[in-house]
Amino acid sequence: MSAVRKGTHVSRLVTYYSEEPVKTKGRVEIQQQQMSDAVGLRSADGAVRPALVYVEVVSEAGPFLVPFGDYDEWSLRDRYNEAIRIMNTLGASTIVCETFGEVTVRRNIRARVLGRGGEMAQQRIENSGFDFQHDGAGSAPRDPRPLRWPDEPGFAAAVSSVLDNGARDVQINIRSNRTYALDGSLAGELRKCGLDLGGASQRTGATSLHIRATFPPMKRGWV
Repeated sequence: MSAVRKGTHVSRLVTYYSEEPVKTKGRVEIQQQQMSDAVGLRSADGAVRPALVYVEVVSEAGPFLVPFGDYDEWSLRDRYNEAIRIMNTLGASTIVCETFGEVTVRRNIRARVLGRGGEMAQQRIENSGFDFQHDGAGSAPRDPRPLRWPDEPGFAAAVSSVLDNGARDVQINIRSNRTYALDGSLAGELRKCGLDLGGASQRTGATSLHIRATFPPMKRGWV
């Protein structure tokens, strides 16, 4: 199957079987392998289970399995952690992360009669697990590369802005990835094949993260 590229992470769908592979009838593209092939593989939720659909993330550290239903949340948190690492390594004096989620905005009666009952808007989520604030003196910038997600919009640009141009204010927006949503059409087809999608992790409701960092003035001798 064709892989989905996410930065240095190249992902594909994979499941493992104890006796026989399930019949997908051409509904979905998924790699089915024997349980013995999972020996030694790392998983986000412990031991690898048969008939559970995983997103196999292939990175420089080797394959890593994330249950289908947990992938979007895992990806958002992994990119969040990477963004904070980048800002800290670049010597940020302040870092603030705010979390936003989608809410339905009710429209007027006429719009609802015409079948347009509402539209999605971003709303700040208070006390999110992603909320982060750091305030310090800052430090000499260091190069955070190689980046875990070099193709993530804003990551490479932040590094270049600070190291090459001496930027003192950098902002990054990270959006939730809905590629493997539990309510999506792909999930529906996988369920029809009798496969388990997982999704035991708690949902934060976050759909985007806004991270802003400020940096102290470059001092002579800093590289």
